[in-house]
Amino acid sequence: MKLGTNRVMILFNYRSPFCALIVDRMLDLGDRFDVEVDWKIAADVPRPSSLPVTLDNPRFGYNRQDCQRRAEWAGLPWDPPIEWRLKGVQDASRLGQYLLSSGSDAFRPFTIACNRAYWSHGRNISDANVVRQIALETGVTEAELTAAADQTREIDAQLASVMEWCEQAGILGVPYFTFRGEAFWGSDRLEDLERRLREAGLERNADPAGFALPERPVVPVAGQEAGYPVGRIFCVGRNYAEHAREMGFDAERDPPFFFMKYPEGLVLDGAEIPYPTMTSNFHYEMELVIAIGATVRNVDVSDAPGAVFGYAAGLDMTRRDLQLAARDKGRPWETGKAFDHSAVIGAIRPSDPVDGPIPGRIALWVNDEIKQDSSVDQLIWSVPEIVSNLSQFYTLRPGDLIFTGTPAGVGPVVPGDQLLGRIDGVGAVRARIGPPE
Repeated sequence: MKLGTNRVMILFNYRSPFCALIVDRMLDLGDRFDVEVDWKIAADVPRPSSLPVTLDNPRFGYNRQDCQRRAEWAGLPWDPPIEWRLKGVQDASRLGQYLLSSGSDAFRPFTIACNRAYWSHGRNISDANVVRQIALETGVTEAELTAAADQTREIDAQLASVMEWCEQAGILGVPYFTFRGEAFWGSDRLEDLERRLREAGLERNADPAGFALPERPVVPVAGQEAGYPVGRIFCVGRNYAEHAREMGFDAERDPPFFFMKYPEGLVLDGAEIPYPTMTSNFHYEMELVIAIGATVRNVDVSDAPGAVFGYAAGLDMTRRDLQLAARDKGRPWETGKAFDHSAVIGAIRPSDPVDGPIPGRIALWVNDEIKQDSSVDQLIWSVPEIVSNLSQFYTLRPGDLIFTGTPAGVGPVVPGDQLLGRIDGVGAVRARIGPPE
């Protein structure tokens, strides 16, 4: 193996909100993967475009909300002050560069604490005294602080060299990663970098038993850089009257009932779905999907729209013969509903919590032949009612998806079939049925 083949370069900045979101994961890369990590600290961000969460940026409001949503998804506190702008972080950068160059064990805790100090706790790391306090809190010694001060000229030269490299390379902002000639820019691209490292066979077994945890799926969000990490997948059964009738039930407005799919069974728009095992009657079900954006419990119907982040078009793929056999015996539906590649989802479209989804057409085509054609306003239980009812049984959190039920017209598919679903005002979802696994 050539030296540097498994080298990952990470460029970050102490005042970047996007670096603060993932700083601990960046620092974990060398532990989780068999790679050499080459760190570069940018004392100033290479381009103004990468300072979106500051008052003088016209996109301040939108980007502040975007960062806060992503922090909530990651379970991080996020409360930067809005009355004053975070300015230069030269002192934090100098100390971080010294700790990095000297191999100090304090580099990691200082970097995590300093990176999040402003965005999570409102501590002004533009102030040298605040940086010093954070340093002492995270294990930096007085001797290290003195040594860093004594080497200011050398450290500034190192930081200037990084900025010169950024300018020559045309770097647009931080965080920025490279691996084997491939560049990844933005905090959401860390997912892509990690996936690339797994594909290269470089993942370490962090679990002493040698098990690797499944990767959490991330759904694209229309018009946003950040994706939506998925936690749980809930599904509503028989929520269109005509579909209830075609399944042999009266379309009465009984309380909604729910079943679940596991998140590792979720695949993204355009995926090829292998024809699953243990079935000879594989069905499509076109559905509106709710993406939850706030933590709620026992929420009222009137307040439920405020818990919704957005909507997507989805496919609830079903091993119908297994589902019906289980239903007839009074057994759970999991073998018919929850299996690999059993849920397909398009991009999430963020929604106005007041207006909710546009009650538009919901339709599905198989090989250009329309099979399902209805309207979202035909849901037996509306979106606010679904969210309210489900929140009585579970605490709903950002990352939860709810498939809301399918209209009439479900039917079988075979290898080679092309599926296209659309929901007016929401988006589309596509899938192809592949050969058996």
